[in-house]
Amino acid sequence: MAELAGFTNVVYVLAGVVAMAEETGAKILGVDNQSYGMLCDMLEITAFGDTHKKRMAGLKDSSFSISGNVYTEDTTGQDVLIPGNSVMIGAHPSGQAVAATQIPAIVESFEVGVDVAGKQTFSCALAANGAPVAMPAHT
Repeated sequence: MAELAGFTNVVYVLAGVVAMAEETGAKILGVDNQSYGMLCDMLEITAFGDTHKKRMAGLKDSSFSISGNVYTEDTTGQDVLIPGNSVMIGAHPSGQAVAATQIPAIVESFEVGVDVAGKQTFSCALAANGAPVAMPAHT
């Protein structure tokens, strides 16, 4: 089956805690997969005498993960993803000409794998360190 035509998902990163602007941030080379998760802590507020659990929303959280092929020359993208580093990371799922969302995050892990044929891949997990903010289009 042929691949469906569509937009290319592009992931951008910027070292530090200042949000990306249109002219800042760098495209991370080699990204094949990206995942952005949002969740909320659930707080149980059941009182004695209730017959069913009652809950309310607590703090919100986000996570971000990417994987793909290693590009050793990607000094402004993959090289920024060092565990413990604070970064702004975001993806343009509808192409980089369309505004999207970015999150302040801490790089949790960066792992490189090499198969017997020599193909080098990476995976990276990031934990949010604040609320998501708008990310302008990158042209």
